[in-house]
Amino acid sequence: MTRKRLLYIALALLLAAGGAYYYKKGRSTGATRVLATATVERGQVRRVLEATGIIKAQVGASVKIGARATGTISRIHLRVGDKVKKGQLVAEIDARELVAQRQEAAARLRVAEAKAQYAGQTLPRNEALTSQGMQAQSILDETRQNYKVARADAAAARAALATLDVRLSYTRIVSPIDGVVSLISAQEGETIVAGLQVANLVTVLDPSRLEMWIYVDETDVGRVKTGLPVEFRVDSQPGKTFQGTLDRVYPEPEIRDNIVYYKALVTVNREQALLLRPEMTTQCSVVVDTRENVLTVPNQALKWVGGQQTVFVVDKSAPGGVRAVAPKLGLPGLEQSEVLEGLAEGDVVATQIVLSGNEKPAETAPVAGSAAKPVRPGKKAQ
Repeated sequence: MTRKRLLYIALALLLAAGGAYYYKKGRSTGATRVLATATVERGQVRRVLEATGIIKAQVGASVKIGARATGTISRIHLRVGDKVKKGQLVAEIDARELVAQRQEAAARLRVAEAKAQYAGQTLPRNEALTSQGMQAQSILDETRQNYKVARADAAAARAALATLDVRLSYTRIVSPIDGVVSLISAQEGETIVAGLQVANLVTVLDPSRLEMWIYVDETDVGRVKTGLPVEFRVDSQPGKTFQGTLDRVYPEPEIRDNIVYYKALVTVNREQALLLRPEMTTQCSVVVDTRENVLTVPNQALKWVGGQQTVFVVDKSAPGGVRAVAPKLGLPGLEQSEVLEGLAEGDVVATQIVLSGNEKPAETAPVAGSAAKPVRPGKKAQ
């Protein structure tokens, strides 16, 4: 390579290095640039508490149907997912032994009733004979006693038959509610032994009776009150927002991972419940305060400059084309905050801005109290 060619290459490298230096220096010392703007306008500001919720069945909406009779399951009439009506037959237990016992008890009842009937017919005759002096009083007394015993025996036989009817009813298992079969924990041919604990066979769920549990952090429970509106979403219904109302806050705390939570309950109406399932995880927003028709500024326009929240108003007459304002804010929201002083309706504010002497856009300032931290329990509540 010739000396002249080497000189040209060295000169080119020097020019490239100098250009890069002056380009970087020009960027770092360039003028303020507004990348995106928004307008200060009147609207609604809501302060919400974000939390995690879990869909649950209401008390009495999920019923475990058990068997109080001992025997072999002879028939299960439903499968998981089948709809069932209140009083509908769910399963049957082999009742041949009880049927035989009932037949015996019915026969005993007939004998007892026959004896009571005969004693009832004999008593008037003996009373007449005794009154005429043709029969001793002791015979009448014995007849009366026999009549009482016969009636008591008939009543006992009738009660025994009724007891067997009740026991027979236990072999026909029916649903106590309208709903859907959610679980079958026994199969045909299995032997059920009735004891101190009832054997569960089928679980029926009423899918229209659901509620939502929200776990509220102890630092936020003071803002949660009965009657507050709640919005929530589930992954199975993307794009859909469900509505509810806070029904109650339980006074007993729950401690998870050394963090104290309080359970708040939201009742889900029937129409929404049919789109949900128990144990679904929800992303909730509890609306703790709302302001209507107030002056609002987007939170993206709030920048952190010199230790305070600052808004840059686009003003061509100001140096750099923007004017820095430290507004007085009212209610903070998730996306917008209420403006009390410092800005006027119609002001154009910068939501993305590169300040003079910087290379990156100014950082958005955090809005104090705009939303509580989300809760941290696991996906499912045990």
